[in-house]
Amino acid sequence: MLKDFVRQRSNMLIDQFKVIDLEHSIAEIDSWAKQDFGRYLLRQQQRILQRKYSKLPGYRLMHLGLFPDAETLVGFEHLHSFHMSPSHLVAPKSSVVSNYSEIPLPSGVVDVAVLQHAIEYSASPQAVLAEISRVVAPGGHMLLFLFNPYGPRGLIKLPMQLLTGRAEYRFHNLRKARVVDWLSLLNFQVLEIDHGAYNLPFNRQHWLEQDSRWEKLGQKVHFPLGNFYMIHAVKRELRGISNRTHSWRPAASNGYNSSSRKINSKKINK
Repeated sequence: MLKDFVRQRSNMLIDQFKVIDLEHSIAEIDSWAKQDFGRYLLRQQQRILQRKYSKLPGYRLMHLGLFPDAETLVGFEHLHSFHMSPSHLVAPKSSVVSNYSEIPLPSGVVDVAVLQHAIEYSASPQAVLAEISRVVAPGGHMLLFLFNPYGPRGLIKLPMQLLTGRAEYRFHNLRKARVVDWLSLLNFQVLEIDHGAYNLPFNRQHWLEQDSRWEKLGQKVHFPLGNFYMIHAVKRELRGISNRTHSWRPAASNGYNSSSRKINSKKINK
């Protein structure tokens, strides 16, 4: 009996640390994202998007992850923009419902892909990232927002998992170097990394709506200890060495060549 009890409790503890796929956890995470701290994260990420990336070229823009409302992509002028939701429970109008590791799109059709915490909240981050890279066109852009393992939210992840077990704390803590390595294997070149949201992760509306001195200082010096970091990467098309053989045409005979041959033949006969 004691052995079975210990085994049961250990299995419950292990399950408490497992990352549930967004298809099953998005409803609970979405309700957290609509609270004060979630709205604070959205504002800080919108600042970066609108200030630096809203004029990226292209026709199709795809958004995945948290914050699926229309305000997320304010300033982007792409003719065809849509949100990819992992579940119909939180799918807004004119959005697509799909598993992030099996996106129903042909390869190389998306010009800009914006991922707001879609990677670390997925059961298999590598599979999702590989699928996103498949649908991004050569020369297309990928903008990834991820929680910083060394920021306030990343540091409280483990104790909050032990104390609460809530879905918003069950995510992969992914270091920048690790994600950059994954992108390089998928033929993406990282152009820039930004950091943001330096306030502590508490739901205090008045405190979060105003930029504190610490927030302004972190933004000014680009301090790498914010609650999130953002990677801007571009897909590069790699081409190997071609084995194509070139057929060379013989030079056409002209008057000069024929006359020179006649002159040479006369000299030889003499």
